[in-house]
Amino acid sequence: MNRETTRRTIITLSALAVIGLGSAGWIWVHREANHELIEALEDAKTHLPPGVEFTWSKAVALPTSHGARLTDVVLKDPTGTISAATIELIGAVVGSPTESKGAPDHSSLHFDHVIAYTLQVTGTGGSMQAKRLSLDGIMLPPPTEDQVSSLMMDHGEATQAVLASTDGLESARADHIILDQYGTGRVSRLTFEKLQLHYGDHPVRDASIGQLVSDGSDLAGLLQSYLKGDGLLFHDGNQSIIAQDFLLKGEVDGPGSAEDRLAGFEKAHLHIDTDGQKSRVTESLTHFRLWPTGPRTMGIKTLGYEKFDAAIVLNAIVDRGADVAHVTEFDVNAPEFGHLNIAGDFTQLVAQQGTLPQPQLLHLDFSWRDAGLVPRILNNAAVNQGMDPDAYITLLRRTWSPAGTPSDSMGAQLAGYIANPAAGPLTVMLAPEKPVPLLALAVIPEAVTHRQLAESLGMSVQGPTSASGDDTHAPDPNMTTDEPVDPEVLAPGASVAPKMGAPASSTEKH
Repeated sequence: MNRETTRRTIITLSALAVIGLGSAGWIWVHREANHELIEALEDAKTHLPPGVEFTWSKAVALPTSHGARLTDVVLKDPTGTISAATIELIGAVVGSPTESKGAPDHSSLHFDHVIAYTLQVTGTGGSMQAKRLSLDGIMLPPPTEDQVSSLMMDHGEATQAVLASTDGLESARADHIILDQYGTGRVSRLTFEKLQLHYGDHPVRDASIGQLVSDGSDLAGLLQSYLKGDGLLFHDGNQSIIAQDFLLKGEVDGPGSAEDRLAGFEKAHLHIDTDGQKSRVTESLTHFRLWPTGPRTMGIKTLGYEKFDAAIVLNAIVDRGADVAHVTEFDVNAPEFGHLNIAGDFTQLVAQQGTLPQPQLLHLDFSWRDAGLVPRILNNAAVNQGMDPDAYITLLRRTWSPAGTPSDSMGAQLAGYIANPAAGPLTVMLAPEKPVPLLALAVIPEAVTHRQLAESLGMSVQGPTSASGDDTHAPDPNMTTDEPVDPEVLAPGASVAPKMGAPASSTEKH
């Protein structure tokens, strides 16, 4: 059973558990004796759907609070089982508690409080457990209505909650979960404390979040949309998600190998302000970290870094009606690497039915202020080719900007930049005549030496004004030995890049 079916089964069974108990509740709500409660429960059992079994070991009426306490409760359905050591139902009211008492609506049922201890829900696709589940102001819809979309609840809490797949490969755990104002059309707030996610198939992945808070979203509407496969819904107003102390760990070698840190951040904050078809999106990440342990991040270690650590800010305006996004700022500030800022316009962000989105680039402005990354890249490339770093830079400059190249050309600007990356920012602009796939960004390095490719992207480059592209005094690579003074440069193994981005001298070991 896939994850969508698992979630649907567990949610439906959870609702069915309270409905099964509640169907008896409104029958005996005005009675006082325990034997009458038991008679009502026995009568309710006879009216359960075929294949559904409902048992308990003890039932105690709580007439003053219009409730009851049941122990060792078990509700079996053809698709699963629900059990609880104790369930308390308090304040049972037929229909809405605010409607006229003269004409009650027997198709719905309201409880002031529903409390379950040692709750367990199992289905063919997975299971859910909670040490304690407390629901306040819960309105159960008629059995003929959808139990997910029509369920209403003012407040809910769960402690030591676990959701797991049958095969045990996927699980989610939380020390504490709080949900306020649940129901279609209601603005909800959902909080997870010490959330842990586990994926057990190779490569194993484990994620932990100290706290996760979603505020301002119609969670019931989002759940309905997800179960129907309609994607996420936007609604007018402010929505925010805050996550703190996130850490992703996982296997970095073969199956069964030890887990290591892969990525993490100190705090993430996503804010969406929606008005009609337009949404203003703001996102920030503090201390976003990548460790050189994953296959896609090993380059960090190759360049001599212990990890990537940055602050990230995104500001964008999304117009879903026009299918356009304008990114006013995508700022990545990594003190030991550099400072990246991107602004641009994108289209085709909305997926067509049955397909994935295929974003297209309309315009892009790119700025990079180096803090040591560029010299490390150049030094590492030189070492890999068995060349002296200074000679390698000179060779690149002469390749990109041969004699007679205009000083304002892309090659000349890049040649001047790599001579002194610390002189100022390097800026790149893409302005294609027509939208190009976002994947076209991958060919930017090739566009440096392919004029037609650069023109198709509308690409232009501007180096810092203080950097010089003049090669008059640059050493001729033909007069410089390609073999470094230190023979260990040619030895196998990763290079050790110089600190602070300073170019390596010929006497340093690489």
